Order: sequence, then C-alpha cells, then structure tokens
Amino acid sequence: MATAINNEIEEPTASVRDHLGLLRELLDETDVVVAQRPTKKSRKAAVGIDDMSSDEFKAYKSRLQSERRARLKAQEAAGSLPFDAETTRDALADAALMLLYSGGPGADPVMNYLGKVFADKPGAPLTIAARIRTRALKPKLLRFPSKSS
Repeated sequence: MATAINNEIEEPTASVRDHLGLLRELLDETDVVVAQRPTKKSRKAAVGIDDMSSDEFKAYKSRLQSERRARLKAQEAAGSLPFDAETTRDALADAALMLLYSGGPGADPVMNYLGKVFADKPGAPLTIAARIRTRALKPKLLRFPSKSS
C-alpha cells in the first residue's frame, strides 16, 4: 500500500480572511457568512482636544465644568452626599461611633486605636465611649437607633 505524498507547498497566510478562505476550502463551503463585529460608538468628541485652539479648549473645559457642577447640584438636591474626603471621613467616624455605641464586633479595635491616638491621656477612650453611650457625642451623617426596650 503506497501512500501519495503531497508535494504542494503551503503559502503563509497574511490575514484572518486567508485563514477563513482556507477553512472554506477544507470544508467545501462557499456560502459561509463571516460574522463582523458591531461598530463601537465612541463617547469621544469628533474633534480631538489636540486639534482645538486655546479659545475652543477653554470653552470646552468651561462647558464640562458647568455640566459637572449641574450634575453635582442635582445629586445634592436628590439627597445624595458628595463623594469627597470630608464626607468619607465623616462616614468612617460615624461607623466607629455606631460600633462603640452598640458594643458590637469591632468595638474593641476602635477602643484600642483610640488608646493609641490618646496615649498621653489614658482616660480619653473611656470618656469618649461614655459620651457616645449618653448620646452627647453624635454622628454627623447617621442617627442613633431609637431607645425602645
């Protein structure tokens, strides 16, 4: 049984279309539909920032800033807090106050931290905890749970 030797030299393919053509030949299919990727809609401006004159760039930046301020004003009117360093610190401080108020899991590390911060004032952490329990020290962004029991 002799086998036929294929002496044809394959040509290197340069693109995906060449691979698809080879695949069609192998499958003997000529009606294969090639799926094309949908075109992406870009949110970028049609004119690049680098192509703008200095006056156009200033107007562009001014428009973006006014849109940003309007968006922040609308969020504030809806009752949303701004996401900045001040409100983040307030939220974290409120979380620590609530932990100390409830005495739940995590209160001990907060007390230990207060002990390190006020190392030269040994009674400060206990005074802070007492003020929180009597509601003399209140959170800024949250409210204490009502006393119902």
